[in-house]
Amino acid sequence: MSVTNHLSLGGEVFWNGQHRKSGVGYAARYNTDKMVATGQIASTGMALLSYVQKVSDKVSLATDLMCNFNSMSRDVTASFGYDYILRQCRLRGKVDSNGVCAAFLEERLNMGLNFILSAEVRALSFVHIGFIRLFIIL
Repeated sequence: MSVTNHLSLGGEVFWNGQHRKSGVGYAARYNTDKMVATGQIASTGMALLSYVQKVSDKVSLATDLMCNFNSMSRDVTASFGYDYILRQCRLRGKVDSNGVCAAFLEERLNMGLNFILSAEVRALSFVHIGFIRLFIIL
């Protein structure tokens, strides 16, 4: 529901029958031509804050903070990401507080055919690199 031209508020009620859990979630979004800020919180204990800044027509920078207040470990993860649009491809990546660095390169080869190359490296341990997929988009 739009409250103003820049501010939107929303909510949800959910039920997971398999685990017999229910909950309520609330969200807010504020946007302008150059930025988007969002916040979400749920009765499950999850909270998420995110911010995206459009630096130029080709570059956007983002950050987010995710908190899980219900888990025994009280997990908190922060990340920083980028989106760079080159002439023939798009490069995205992120670094988070767990030491995970990820990159994603997408190139449109033909109409309906994309080449995607992604890699993820965990702090000092190699998790996954060179995941190459060809997508045919119909």
